[in-house]
Order: sequence, then structure tokens, then C-alpha cells
Amino acid sequence: MPEEIVLIQSVPVVREPDGWWHHPDLPMFEEDQGEESRQWVKAQGLTIVTAEMEYEVDTDDDPYFEQGEGSCAHWEPSKPDGDGWFVLAISDTDDGPVCWWARREVTP
Repeated sequence: MPEEIVLIQSVPVVREPDGWWHHPDLPMFEEDQGEESRQWVKAQGLTIVTAEMEYEVDTDDDPYFEQGEGSCAHWEPSKPDGDGWFVLAISDTDDGPVCWWARREVTP
């Protein structure tokens, strides 16, 4: 019998002092687990959209980019248009902070 899929739901976002956040029900995928993460998103019936801090702030005048401060707490990621979006994570990447927004498009 197949394992029942527990669908991830929106929860309140309480960011760390440096601005980072990870949904408590989002699996912690490693960098080499791209296929596993794509399969998880598909099984969840989610569409993912990213908001990238480098495109939403003045990087020449932002402490994260200018001084390597390591905090994105001042950044409020832009939410995609439409209803039903919730945050999966606000994480650091090689290009700076990124917010992963998710919305359920289909119920698996």
C-alpha cells in the first residue's frame, strides 16, 4: 500500500534575527538532492516561485551586499500575484538571499 502524502500547509513565518527562515515541514534537501526535491514538490502539487533579494534592493547601498553583513532581516520578499502563496524558506545562496514561495496548483 503506498504511503499517504502529508501535504505541507501555510504556517506563520517567524524569521530568525538575521532574517532566515525554513518551513518546519519542508524536508532538508542537500545540494546533490535536486531530483528528490523536484519529486517532493511534484508529489505536493506545488508551484514554486522565487523572490531574489539582489533584484529587490539597491545592491550598491544594501549592507548585505555592500558590507557582507550576513543579515537579510530588513528585506521583505515580494509576494507573487494571486492567492494561496505561502513561504517555504528564506535562505542564503551564492547570489544572495532568496525567498521560495509555494502555491498548491493540484491536489495529489
